[in-house]
Amino acid sequence: MKRRTRALLALGLTVLLGSHALAQDVKMRLAHVFPEQSSVGAAANKFAELAAERSNGRIQVAVFHAGQLGGDEAIGRELVRGTIDLALVNPNSMVGMDPMLDFHILPYIASSNEEADRVFYGEENIIHTTLKDALAKHRIRVLGYFENDFRAISNSKHAVKTVDDLKGLKLRVVPSQSLRLFFQKAGAQVVTLPFPEIFTALQQGTVDGQENGVILTHQARFFETQKFVTISNHSYVMSTIAASERSLGKLSKDDQALLAAIGQEVGQWQVQANRANVAGALDELRKAGLTIDELSPEAVQGFRGLAEEVWLELTPVYGKERVDALRALVAKSS
Repeated sequence: MKRRTRALLALGLTVLLGSHALAQDVKMRLAHVFPEQSSVGAAANKFAELAAERSNGRIQVAVFHAGQLGGDEAIGRELVRGTIDLALVNPNSMVGMDPMLDFHILPYIASSNEEADRVFYGEENIIHTTLKDALAKHRIRVLGYFENDFRAISNSKHAVKTVDDLKGLKLRVVPSQSLRLFFQKAGAQVVTLPFPEIFTALQQGTVDGQENGVILTHQARFFETQKFVTISNHSYVMSTIAASERSLGKLSKDDQALLAAIGQEVGQWQVQANRANVAGALDELRKAGLTIDELSPEAVQGFRGLAEEVWLELTPVYGKERVDALRALVAKSS
């Protein structure tokens, strides 16, 4: 009897030590497409640091910056498979997986940071539920949100001051049904490329320009190939700090809650850090010799007219009830 008791105690100790060893060896991979020196790169590093610190070193997150593991579409696929565990990813670039993943970047949802805060970072609303539900279908969980800025237009050919100036320009546009349609209606030749391929395409003249925030246009060094930037603010992009459900399923509920709390904190930190960089990025673009144009009120109305056409055309895709809820949210926040 004593021998059996000792054997059971030994077995229990082995299981306990084995579980402890596993708990000490949680290794995760976090990917994103942004430059490491960007606010998103800093947020990714911050996520890894906080995960290690708050788990007493049990959770180690390796960060892969600047599209090392592929563009957003590739990252999204690997999140589904669980070969990438965590990501700061742009859902609108994963619209091939689900048409609802770019609902939140319809043109002119918000026109200022104040409106963006109310619409995108305020109380849970139709934008959040649409994103979360669409990603959940693919076993991806939202841990938090970060800012990918108001979008601007850059090109190497001529100044863009009105909608008509977009005609004939070959533009790399984010892989989003709404923004592709927006620029097609403006008469641009739309090209969709993964983010890591943009610089080479601009450098070689495969495309004339691109549309991204001014911070990213500066930090990704797109300005080296461009001459003109238009502060169009045609779309505000909120993106997701996301996790693979396959990966989370291997963790305890406490560790899952820990990562969710870190995602919320890091997302809020990144939004403020990003906004602090906008003025400096514009100054750097001017110093590099680029011409910076802001749209006149009349020109903005022309762009908004196109936006309304896009909203109407995509209503059957997103669903009238969902689009009506978004219109009510925008009206309330204006």
